[in-house]
Amino acid sequence: MAAVLTVSGCSSSGDGSSAAPTSTTSGPSSSAAPSTTDPSSDAEAQAVAFVPTYLGTIDDLYLDPSRPLDDLYEVAVAPEATAQATAIGTFRSQGFQQIGRSQLVTATADSVDLTTDPAASPSPTLPTVVVTACVDVSQVQATDASGTSVIPADRPRYLVARLTVVNPDYPGASSWRVSEAPNRQAQSCDG
Repeated sequence: MAAVLTVSGCSSSGDGSSAAPTSTTSGPSSSAAPSTTDPSSDAEAQAVAFVPTYLGTIDDLYLDPSRPLDDLYEVAVAPEATAQATAIGTFRSQGFQQIGRSQLVTATADSVDLTTDPAASPSPTLPTVVVTACVDVSQVQATDASGTSVIPADRPRYLVARLTVVNPDYPGASSWRVSEAPNRQAQSCDG
């Protein structure tokens, strides 16, 4: 059932809930947020602006089973890319089909850390922005091979995700990627 939850949320990493995307263009964000004299503000704006691209690409992969899973690497890095690839692969192998797209309601930066230490162990330290996103998943459904819905009728309308967005090529504005995306179902964006 984990793949079914993925259609109702933002990712399979984190607290065991899962996720789904929003209506946006796919591929990495090529439009940088307006530049200011404050690198932290720039990073915040770029990471928040990247969230719809990430969610849209995940949606695209659920909607189109012929789309290569490698497209994940345009918007995510491990461990999130691995978690999503596993969830989408399972969803596809069960013959499920997503119908509809989720919609991003809000995305707000919670913290920014522009520390870079490529030699850090066990993994490099990358510039990071943590973003809380609220996603309306009420229009997202999933069906099995016979056309029967596999989404519970009482599923909460929203998914609140805490996205860790990193930039391996900072200060490049088009290099933001999601590394973690734990999420939870909610009845509103406030709770």
